[in-house]
Amino acid sequence: MTFPHRWGVLALAVLVWQFAAGAHGSVFFPPPSTIAAHMHGLWFDGPVAHAFLSETAVGTILPSVARMGAGFLLAAALGVVLGLALGRSAYAHAALDPVLQFARAVPPPALVPVFVVFLEFGTQMQVTSIVFSAVWPVLINTAEGARGVDPVQVETARVYGLSGPQRVRFLLLPAALPKIFAGLRLSLSLSLILMVFSELLPGTADGLGFQLTDAQSRSDLLTVWAVIVLLGILGYLCNAALLGVERRLLGWHAGARGG
Repeated sequence: MTFPHRWGVLALAVLVWQFAAGAHGSVFFPPPSTIAAHMHGLWFDGPVAHAFLSETAVGTILPSVARMGAGFLLAAALGVVLGLALGRSAYAHAALDPVLQFARAVPPPALVPVFVVFLEFGTQMQVTSIVFSAVWPVLINTAEGARGVDPVQVETARVYGLSGPQRVRFLLLPAALPKIFAGLRLSLSLSLILMVFSELLPGTADGLGFQLTDAQSRSDLLTVWAVIVLLGILGYLCNAALLGVERRLLGWHAGARGG
């Protein structure tokens, strides 16, 4: 589907939502125009604290983005490094794969009591919970990508005198990039979900998750809808940025191989 058509479908969906909500007149299902006006007044109006964001936005949106970004970047770095190391050793992969599959299957909420014992409530625990859940897609996909490299190419690189780090940089990492980005996309979605979940826990005093629960406790449905819409926009923008990086890197590597 081409770019204009995609935006046309989105515009049509918003129009249908607008007319359906207006016809129904329910406070539980406000129209997009009302939600957009509330979002503007909530986060972009009033005293300006940073650029075009209000003080409320700085205290709500930026902490959430910081937690999600820190968790995602740490998970990506750990996943790529450990995945490449695991993918280089067939024995290590066979030995550790059951443990990895078990760890990735554990629901993050089930580990909250464990995290609380070691870290207590707060930003450190929130970021840790994001990292623990988001690292598995990157790690497993990176390992699979590294294991998929042709053994003849690996042996040829060894014969030509490439050191271990050079083989990783010039052979394993480029070959695993498509798998790595597949894992990164999953990890990014999990980071957003876990960011919201971590901010629903006691001990949180800011962030979109906190604002969501606070608005729900006050029956402020417009703010609930505003946070939901903002989370959707945030997820879309982050995914679009990651796709842009992926196309650029994969295109650069394809051009380098072709040249």
